[in-house]
Amino acid sequence: MKRKEEIKDFYDKFSKNLIRDKIYPNPRHKKIISYLKKVFQNYNFNSALEIGCGIGIISEFIAKNIPSVTGLDISEENIKFAKATNKKVSFYCSDFLDYPVKNNYDLITLFDVLEHIPKEIHPDVFRKISDLSNANSIIIMTIPDPYYLSYIREYSPEKLQLVDESIYPDEMIQIFKQNNLEVIMFEKYGIDNADQYNLYLLHYKKKQYELTPVSQTDKNLLIDYFGKLVNRIKRISGQIRYGKYLK
Repeated sequence: MKRKEEIKDFYDKFSKNLIRDKIYPNPRHKKIISYLKKVFQNYNFNSALEIGCGIGIISEFIAKNIPSVTGLDISEENIKFAKATNKKVSFYCSDFLDYPVKNNYDLITLFDVLEHIPKEIHPDVFRKISDLSNANSIIIMTIPDPYYLSYIREYSPEKLQLVDESIYPDEMIQIFKQNNLEVIMFEKYGIDNADQYNLYLLHYKKKQYELTPVSQTDKNLLIDYFGKLVNRIKRISGQIRYGKYLK
């Protein structure tokens, strides 16, 4: 697994690439913003957290629709630029797992971020996302389609970043279930080729106790267990009461 400092250093150097996206709008950002517009038509949010905000391009758009927005990124260079160019968003330089704030957010986003986090800590990432969610939180995540990323890995490896994990839907579903996250929508989309990215729209679902009827098989097992227990108690009671007559 890549060390945190190694990853941080990579994205400090990568920051100039993101600044170019500010000058020449990136089609990926345009697509994400188009999805966000649809989400804002259907949900009302008072607070948002963008994990892996880069230089704050998407954060800036979110802040036009939500009063309180926080942007988080591991790169000091990214956050330095974001703070200098956007005063409506609270930006913090931190690894997400080290982020000390205990707020709950209505909207949490990870746009093209999770694939750059080592798979070994994905369960920890979503455990913390769950902790920062409230009863009505929405989580939006985009990642490269794993098969598209495998194609890039084989034919255009120079396009890959320091960490670029292939993440399959079944892996995600398992992690979601473990952290009370329910998939509202899943969609594949492309920028210049079909099915390049996967979009997940999630809802935080607070775990509640549910009454589940006991199956007939379970009932039979319980009856058998308690029947044996009663017989054993009767035998012990008989031994105590009448045992002296057997001596």
